[in-house]
Amino acid sequence: MNTIANEHFTNETIAFDGFSFIGCTFTNCVIIITTLEFNFERCSFFESSLHVNPKLSIFEISHKLSQSTYDSDTNCYRNDYKYPQTVVDLPVATLR
Repeated sequence: MNTIANEHFTNETIAFDGFSFIGCTFTNCVIIITTLEFNFERCSFFESSLHVNPKLSIFEISHKLSQSTYDSDTNCYRNDYKYPQTVVDLPVATLR
């Protein structure tokens, strides 16, 4: 697991899976959690939204989320973890 420590993220979409965040600050970020393969502790969240895969255990997620602090404008959603739902155009294949 890759560790990221003492960073400040602003206006970013971040997939937590596979990372350990320690002492980081997230301001106006979209956090995507699709597995339990992540860690964060002593982090702060301001005006952010966490989008959690609804298939994950509420008990395990709530324990992980309890390791950090949140302002009143930060929300956690269990039914829309695929945010943002944008379509990415793939390049056209060329035949040789």
